[in-house]
Amino acid sequence: MADAQQIHAAHDSSRTSPFERADADAHPGNQVSSALTSSTFAVEPAVAPFLHRHRKASLVAASLFSVFGAVAAFAVADDTPLPASRNLAEELAAPDTRAQLEALAERDDVFVTEERIRRGDTVGTLLTRLGVSDPEAERFLRTASTARALHQLRPGRLLQVKTDAEGELLWLRYVQGASDSKDAGALPVARSLVVERSGGNAGNALVAHDEVLASERHIELRTGEIRSSLFAATDAVDLPDSVATQITEIFSGDIDFYRDLRRGDRFRVVYESFYQGGEFVRAGRILAVEFVNAGKPHAAMWYGGAGRSVDPGDTTIAGHYYGFDGHSLRRAFLRTPLEFTRISSGFGGRMHPIMNTWRQHTGIDYAAPMGTSIRTTGDGVVDFVGVKNGYGNVVVIRHQGVYSTLYGHMSHFAGGLKRGQRIAQGQLIGYVGMTGWATGPHLHYEFRIGDRATNPLTAAMPEAPPIARNELSAFHKVASGYDQQIELLRAAEGGDEVAPRGTALRTVAASIPGV
Repeated sequence: MADAQQIHAAHDSSRTSPFERADADAHPGNQVSSALTSSTFAVEPAVAPFLHRHRKASLVAASLFSVFGAVAAFAVADDTPLPASRNLAEELAAPDTRAQLEALAERDDVFVTEERIRRGDTVGTLLTRLGVSDPEAERFLRTASTARALHQLRPGRLLQVKTDAEGELLWLRYVQGASDSKDAGALPVARSLVVERSGGNAGNALVAHDEVLASERHIELRTGEIRSSLFAATDAVDLPDSVATQITEIFSGDIDFYRDLRRGDRFRVVYESFYQGGEFVRAGRILAVEFVNAGKPHAAMWYGGAGRSVDPGDTTIAGHYYGFDGHSLRRAFLRTPLEFTRISSGFGGRMHPIMNTWRQHTGIDYAAPMGTSIRTTGDGVVDFVGVKNGYGNVVVIRHQGVYSTLYGHMSHFAGGLKRGQRIAQGQLIGYVGMTGWATGPHLHYEFRIGDRATNPLTAAMPEAPPIARNELSAFHKVASGYDQQIELLRAAEGGDEVAPRGTALRTVAASIPGV
């Protein structure tokens, strides 16, 4: 080590210029700096070749060391003894990871995950995406007859699973969708497939069963302005198409929605919507609506009658649309009792297809697929249900005054239909068939005035009666509640200025009287 210090010192001395040596002689303090610098170089000999090759860098480094050396010289001048230093050592216990792992293993962690079914999904891909690692469960879902609902996965529907930390399936829920109903106000019924462990414990056998989901009924309010078409305006405010269609049906007698619409026309509508598990299922019926066409307002509201059930799932309510003054907006009779394919035989004289003689045809024959639903064209009471001559299975409805209707050649009747039963317009009474004298599936429909058959396509249909005088008080109470909702929409519009997407409000059914 001493040899190394001597070699380094000789090398450093040879590199010192006359000016540097003179400066060192004139300033003794620099000798201390030089000594410190030499000592530093001595303990780090590897730096010397670098400074030798880079003279400029060495001069800069020497200057810096001179500065710090001067500082060190002042520090050395202090005779105060420094405190003695000592090393302290302390042993730290390593964490007991085994105990931590055992504690984690004892925890009963579970995870609930949900996914929407995508096009092309299988049971296997869904379970993988949901984090299920359970071959037994996958085999059960593929083969069990009670889990058959999962054999046809429909995109968009929701699947929920609960698993443990190992990925074992604890339960699965699959919403199969709501039942369809021709009655917009009928409460939708949806079923959910539930697969779970018996007893709720991991490792137990899997079982599957169906559950009926509860439905929630909400009241929604929308307002919008016509800028190009009705459906473009309803789309802009997220109004379901089924509600837009109801608007056209309600005002079809007053507004031609193909020719009469004007830019700036406006609608305000209060309607039902149904949810299950927080998910929107479908829209219901319109409860109140106002449509301003070319500056002229048209208004309508749904009314089921005083003292009747207000349960939205009660489809026996023979409600109708009325103006806010109580006059009826509907026709007393529908023109047709079903969605038909074509008229196979009109009213009047014809060659009978079976008897091969010229006879008077006293009704209209509507060709339709076997089993098509048949609905009564007006309110009334069942006068006859059964088999009658060439009509086969036939239903006769007696309506108000001198009117009656007949429905023949049915395949079978609606469940529970009997003589004396009250029937509402549009209510299901039977299904298309070909009983009696018939050569193919069709409905024979007769419209009678004073027991005399009349052509239903050309007959002048009577107007539906207005609200009865003894119900006017109850009617106006309901109308007042709907009017407040419509007024709320007017206020939300902010006068003539309308937001591009219209206005949307939501409330609960209980806040609207009479609903």
